[in-house]
Amino acid sequence: MAPPSGAQQRREARPTPLSTMERLSALTKTAQFYWWVGHLVMLGFGGMYYLRRPFGWQAANWYYGKAYMGAIISYVIVIYKTYGPPQMSFAFMQRLMMDENVEYLMLAFYWLTQQAIIVSLLPFVVFSLFHVLGYARSTVIPVFFPGVPDEIRRASQQPQQQGMSQVARLSKALGQWSSDYYIWALRHVGVWEVAVVGTWIVLGAVTFQTPLLAPFFYFHFLRLRYSFSSSTREAFGRVRRFLDKKLVPQNAASPGAQGVVADIYIKVRDYLSAMGTNMQSPAYQQQQQPQQQQQQRQ
Repeated sequence: MAPPSGAQQRREARPTPLSTMERLSALTKTAQFYWWVGHLVMLGFGGMYYLRRPFGWQAANWYYGKAYMGAIISYVIVIYKTYGPPQMSFAFMQRLMMDENVEYLMLAFYWLTQQAIIVSLLPFVVFSLFHVLGYARSTVIPVFFPGVPDEIRRASQQPQQQGMSQVARLSKALGQWSSDYYIWALRHVGVWEVAVVGTWIVLGAVTFQTPLLAPFFYFHFLRLRYSFSSSTREAFGRVRRFLDKKLVPQNAASPGAQGVVADIYIKVRDYLSAMGTNMQSPAYQQQQQPQQQQQQRQ
């Protein structure tokens, strides 16, 4: 018998394409898939919470709890993938506390164990929206439509050519939308966390609608975010400029700003500003730099 030709050998050596079910089965065996499922749960149940909340808080709170459980699942998975099994060491704990995923995990767990706070859920829903869309576009859609990435790549290289499938157009539109609005959303979420959630927590504690410890816990979260997140520092700056314009007499648009309110605001503002300046000082940054570099190598 004559040996197979070179072309026949290449055809035989070429791997058989996986079926949709095989690709889907392989996908469900990855930790990142369940990270995505957690964000999908947060997005779905969080959206249902806001839809049901106007019709009664008791029914809506069921969705509230399930949404935070989804967020906790996602954050636990990504933290475990980053750092591995927990280690009983001070250096390990320092690295954890500098990670924004750990900070949001602690916050999500705290909100889950407390009475529902309607404004607390929105930042998590927004984060999950972008995570869900990004993973769906990059990973889930190609499982069912393997040719979509090549279609998008060819369209980007040769824009004049037409003929992209509807799924490819949808995938490209999701990517474009996420790219256009991600930074915008982060900026507004930062302001929401600082101004809306912070004010809500303080007023709730003063009126005994939220636990008295809630402001201390939440402001510790904001302090960590201020230390390690430029978007949070930008949010504080935007809130300060707005309040300066409204409350400080020499900057107020209306000259009728109340003196007592302005005095209290200025004292609180200057105290927080001094705290922020201290955290941004060279000595503080030098103290935190080794931990940040160690985290970046992970």
